[in-house]
Amino acid sequence: MVDTTAITTTVHYSLYARRPDPLGGSGRRTGYPFRSGLVDQAPDQEEVLTMSRKKRTHLRGKRGQAFADKIRGVPLDGILCVSIDIHKYFHVVMMHNALGEIVTPTFEIDIFQTGFEQLCRAVDEAIAQTEARVVLTGMEPTSHYFENLARHLRNRPQPVTLINSFAVKENRSQQMMHHEKDDEIDTAAIGDLLRRGEGTPFNPAQGVYLEMQHLDRVRLSKVKIRTMLKNQVIGHLDRIFPGLVIMGETAKARYEPLFATDFWSCQTMQHLIRVCPDPRQLAAMSVPDLIAAFHDHGYAMGPKTARKITAYAQKVLPPDPELIAIRCELLAHDLALLDDVQRHITKLEERLCALLALTPYQFWVRLKGLSAVQVASLAAAIGDPTHYEYAGQVFRRSGLVSGRNDSGTRKRKGKGKHVTKTGDVYLRRSLIGAVATLILHQPILYRYYTELKLSKPAGVARVATARRAIGTTCRVGYPA
Repeated sequence: MVDTTAITTTVHYSLYARRPDPLGGSGRRTGYPFRSGLVDQAPDQEEVLTMSRKKRTHLRGKRGQAFADKIRGVPLDGILCVSIDIHKYFHVVMMHNALGEIVTPTFEIDIFQTGFEQLCRAVDEAIAQTEARVVLTGMEPTSHYFENLARHLRNRPQPVTLINSFAVKENRSQQMMHHEKDDEIDTAAIGDLLRRGEGTPFNPAQGVYLEMQHLDRVRLSKVKIRTMLKNQVIGHLDRIFPGLVIMGETAKARYEPLFATDFWSCQTMQHLIRVCPDPRQLAAMSVPDLIAAFHDHGYAMGPKTARKITAYAQKVLPPDPELIAIRCELLAHDLALLDDVQRHITKLEERLCALLALTPYQFWVRLKGLSAVQVASLAAAIGDPTHYEYAGQVFRRSGLVSGRNDSGTRKRKGKGKHVTKTGDVYLRRSLIGAVATLILHQPILYRYYTELKLSKPAGVARVATARRAIGTTCRVGYPA
């Protein structure tokens, strides 16, 4: 762990001077990053870009204002909307103007070069036909199938707007089409949202952030495979050696396990299931024979531990020998596969940590409670920090904001509502994973979390703590 007292960073000091002590009031704001517990020393007072919220000039905020500026003074029939419904092997396209008048009826394009060229020709013909001055292109971000086409259109250059899939569904519902769905209806729903200025600009990760994003997503998929394999290994052992793996505090209090250490953390247990998982053979082995078997595999083993293992094996009610034979074979295959997956995960984590050193996020590794892999995962999910103006944009993109249903005198401000989850699932998981360890190492976050848990469910308290943690971390800034 790096000594955080040696950290020196640059912040816009006047931004914090206007705010109250973070320990006072409701605790919703953190006035000084060095008082948050994340950094132990006041930073240097060099001025950098602030992350403050601007006064709204449009009903839909800055994004709405940007759209209004883009189409200002342009007649509605001079705005061409290109709506694309994304599929795995083909895409459905419709072109219309901002009045909703169809310029080019729906047609399909394939996912190859011919399909892209067909789309470009159709767009150019529609522009010439309508004398369009503004071209809006929108598509659903369906899995990863949209990315290749969106990148090519962006390089054309033809800016792309991503229309949220849930918004498309809700738009169909507004048109009394709850139970009606096909490609043409979806394309029309996308176009309707596009001409109203809905959606978010397609701003793909590039450079080091693109590499980190893909490495981390593959790492996360391998972690899932590792968890699945571990569960399969425990399933094999429950049939081969009943009672070898005892999990849960209640079960451990009732039945004494072979070793008190957690199964996957106990090196001796990991060696045992690779040397001889069969309780029949272990019960028949002498202590010197078991020690020799361990030494043959390059593992350490002493007489005291060997006697403990053989005595435990003699207590077991042994399963059928034929069952043990087939399960031992399957166990060996799964253990070999588990080792391969773990090696791959380790290599991916090393690459991520090396790339992390090239980004401003490397500063976060110095914070107590965040490992280099956690910070790399956060950096991969958040992306280029220059794409954000304030920390709230990061949190909103994660979908961890509460839903609201306020009206009239009822102002609950999201109290009792679930989080919307309309955001990046990778960012959401990274934030929740990071706050779980920060709570254990940051006294202020721990106190904030435990106080919230007295009156709120644990999940609500965790999300609120994640909001405070990301806000405070972003306020700390980056090294110059």
